[in-house]
Amino acid sequence: MIKIKQCRTIKPDGSIKEGSGIEIDSAGPTAAILQDVAGPIFSNPITGECAGVLVFPDETNGEYMEAVLISPGGATGPPLHFHPNYVEEFTIIEGEFMFHHDGKEMVLKAGDQLSVHANEEHTFRPTDRFDINTFVVVVRPPGMLIELVKTLYGLAHEGKLNKRGEPGLLQAITLAKKLSGDTIFTKPPPLVQKMMASIFAPVAFRLGYRAIYPKYIDDEFWLERVEQYVQEPSKI
Repeated sequence: MIKIKQCRTIKPDGSIKEGSGIEIDSAGPTAAILQDVAGPIFSNPITGECAGVLVFPDETNGEYMEAVLISPGGATGPPLHFHPNYVEEFTIIEGEFMFHHDGKEMVLKAGDQLSVHANEEHTFRPTDRFDINTFVVVVRPPGMLIELVKTLYGLAHEGKLNKRGEPGLLQAITLAKKLSGDTIFTKPPPLVQKMMASIFAPVAFRLGYRAIYPKYIDDEFWLERVEQYVQEPSKI
């Protein structure tokens, strides 16, 4: 078994940040999936996660998109949330995830699948049994999932999230207002979120906060900050 470090962080001087990235089996299922990523890999240096798009919406006439998420064992995962207008279909590729879905908790292992329909509350996190945990998700229709993930990961790279990978109040409110028809977090209650957004979102916007930052969506941002797929064993 040959281990390869993937998704390592590139420092401003162009060198690789020591200790960053995820070590995977070069002949394993996660390595095989990474070879199929269609655009730049993007990562969250706080949580250790990395992700990539496998099928873009414009390849399916806007019917769906497909992406991969790789997470180290014990990562926290996203807050409990739901999507009003789309379905997510998860397939576990490697490792093990704990899913909270529609009031129930379940452990999904490699080969397991789960469909989460519109308005069903859910979240997930890798268990601590495996170092590498990978799933593929198909989103029908595509929604704003990639824009949201790239924004949060980009903020993490620029030191604008806390140690738990969460945005500050004004950034969170700006995101919540933009995503009100796409992704809704259950805490605080949605009604409270709407009230806070109506009061604070205009202030946040005047202070320069945005829900989606074009620079984080740009491929160049990720090519400069995340080492892309590596086929040879890493020296670090």
